Amino acid sequence: MQLRHRLLVYLVAVHLAGLGVAAWFHAELGNWFFAIEAALICSFLVGYRLIDHALAPLNFIQAFSDVLKEREFSSRFSTVGMPEMDELIRTYNRMLDNLYRERIQIGEQRGFVERFLQATNVGVLVFDFDGRITLANAAAAGFLGIERDSLYGRTLRQLDGDLARRLTAPDLGAGEMVHLGARRFRVERQAFLDRGFERTFLVIEELTAILHESERAAYQKLIRLMSHEVNNTVAATNSLLESCTHYAPQLAQDDREDFLSALSVVVKRNAHLNHFMRDFAEVVRLPSPKPRSTDLNQILDSLSLVFREQCRERGIVWRRTGEMDLPEILVDAEQFEQALINVAKNAVEAIDQAGHVELVTEVKDEGVDLAIIDDGCGLDTDRQDELFTPFYSSKPNGQGLGLTLVKEVMVKHGFDYSLSSQDGRTAFRVQIPRADKG
Repeated sequence: MQLRHRLLVYLVAVHLAGLGVAAWFHAELGNWFFAIEAALICSFLVGYRLIDHALAPLNFIQAFSDVLKEREFSSRFSTVGMPEMDELIRTYNRMLDNLYRERIQIGEQRGFVERFLQATNVGVLVFDFDGRITLANAAAAGFLGIERDSLYGRTLRQLDGDLARRLTAPDLGAGEMVHLGARRFRVERQAFLDRGFERTFLVIEELTAILHESERAAYQKLIRLMSHEVNNTVAATNSLLESCTHYAPQLAQDDREDFLSALSVVVKRNAHLNHFMRDFAEVVRLPSPKPRSTDLNQILDSLSLVFREQCRERGIVWRRTGEMDLPEILVDAEQFEQALINVAKNAVEAIDQAGHVELVTEVKDEGVDLAIIDDGCGLDTDRQDELFTPFYSSKPNGQGLGLTLVKEVMVKHGFDYSLSSQDGRTAFRVQIPRADKG
């Protein structure tokens, strides 16, 4: 029974008891009986009125509670002419005004955050208390190579892909770099409080292009400085050497031959140094590609022709596998062929004797996946991330230019590429777009 009903029952019971007592003593009271009856009736009416006024705040609180449950923050109550009630109503209306404004502000902020997360190229993954993904933006889904809706409710360990596996590595800390072939990611793991408990989120930022441009600017400056100094020194040295040859007739025959031979050796070394610096300069001067529709089969046939004799002499089996009916691709044919020659050269040189170099092609909707695979000495896993770094070479006499040129060509074309070793086989892979998709 509600409080109002209990109070009314009590009020009725008290006044009925009073009427009963008055009726019992009716004879003794005489005319006072009617006065007492009128007083009891007035008392009942006054009591009823007081109960109604006393319980009015409770009725208001109930209405207030219903509004909060329904989240009708735009509702307002009017004053009723009672000082206590009117103050409570004004306080309530002010509170609803604040709630309404805060709700709009939070909604606007949430809308901004959602639009920002979907527009940014930084990947964000938010996890619940059990490590399941509750929020993922488009960039994170793209990095992981998985549809965004397929990420929700799953842990990182339940996802396939190289990046997902790397994100669960036990040695991955906050603010670390993750290397996936030629791609570079910075991963930041942070936490926030949700209802008093800690939840985590990951921020994934791809730095491949930024680091490439930084490296490129650095080695361009270095190569220009080296070229300037070497060319000036070689030019001056050759001029002096040329002058020295005029003194040859003044020497004895035996000394003259040794003298001219020595000068010839120095001139050849200078020419070799000039050629060495030109190789570096070619990487710097690599022009922007001019992609056009190209027959990939023609490029691969030319590549096979270049290495056929060398492979035959060393007992290396060169073969093509996969799909042969290839669509036209969109590349700068000269640059792309030179990049493949550098990759194939590394593959052939990695084999001591009697190995295999395999060109594998697979046609997809977007284009062609090309792989150059060898079973040579493999890659040093500890130094694998440095292979595309300018001037780094795993060969004793290498200049570190071959893969640098490959990287420049692939980046300028915007191709996804990778170089990795597994189970004794090294594979360079590149995804090439179809001409009709460009």
